[in-house]
This record gives sequence, C-alpha cells and structure tokens, in this order.
Amino acid sequence: MFVSLLPHPDFPAPAMTGVEVALDWQNTELRLDYRLTGDLSTLILPTPQTPLDPQRLWAHTCCEIFLAQPASPAYREYNFSPSGQWAAYGFSAYRQKSAWENPPAPRMEWRRENDELLLQVTLPVAAFLSTASPQLALSVVLEFTDGRLAYYALQHPAGAPDFHHRSSFTLNLTPTHAPT
Repeated sequence: MFVSLLPHPDFPAPAMTGVEVALDWQNTELRLDYRLTGDLSTLILPTPQTPLDPQRLWAHTCCEIFLAQPASPAYREYNFSPSGQWAAYGFSAYRQKSAWENPPAPRMEWRRENDELLLQVTLPVAAFLSTASPQLALSVVLEFTDGRLAYYALQHPAGAPDFHHRSSFTLNLTPTHAPT
C-alpha cells in the first residue's frame, strides 16, 4: 500500500516535491517506508551527534505514526527522528496520556540519496492496540533552516495542525494486510 501525505495549507513547504509512505504488513511486523523528496539542503536534519529532547522529537524533522481501533478512543503514537532517536506514547483518549510500559522498539534505517530522505521503519505488531483492522494516521514534521515548520499528513482537520485529531486516522488496514 502506498500513500501520499499532504502539506497543511497554512504551512507550505515549496522546497519539498513529495512526502510519501509505503506500508507492508507481513506476519508480525508493519514496515513503513517514508520518502521525502525535494531540496533537502533547506531542512534541519538532526544527527546522532546532536541528540534531541526525546519528549520533543515532534518539534523537529521527524516521521510519525498513530495507531488506533475504530471503536476505541485509545491510540498510540511513535515518533522517528533522523538522529536515530524514537519515542512512543499511549493515550486513553484525545491527548490524554496513559501508561504504556515498555513499548516495542522499532527498527529504523535512515538514508539520504541525492534529493531524497528515506526512512525504513519496522514496527512490531505488539505496538498495535489490537490487530483487528487498525486505523492509522501518518504524519511528517519538517524543520527548515529558516526556522519554519511544515506539517504533512494523510488529512488535516480544520484549523491548526493536529495529528492527534481522529479525523486524521484515515488509513484502515484490512484483515487482508493482517498477520496470518
């Protein structure tokens, strides 16, 4: 499955020509391939030598996934930084943090090829609330050298960027993509 993310209309990123994600759910893992295309010299890309506050990865260039069940207000969030850092959060309802003991670690590989920044993430299915037709929201935050931020998502609710808003959870993984 392949999807394109859309820029938030109030935060354009003319230097970027595409933000896309390919998804593949195989057995007990979900693979996500994020591809950011454009003038990467305009982006701030954190490196392992410049670790960030793990609670604020989303305030810099980073890729994100939100996982939920259609009938439940609970959801989970992962942030993936080019620094190699990641963070995971559990929520019982909209922006209401809940305990999530020992979230499963993703495997990440960042690569830069000319005008593309590529992130390959393998996320254990144990990160899901349930494997019965989960809903996903995918997003990317871009931090530019001039201090601007841009926000990409499958869909944006009206108003300010808000990846936690349930209207952003538009991707349904069907049982045909589920583990066997």
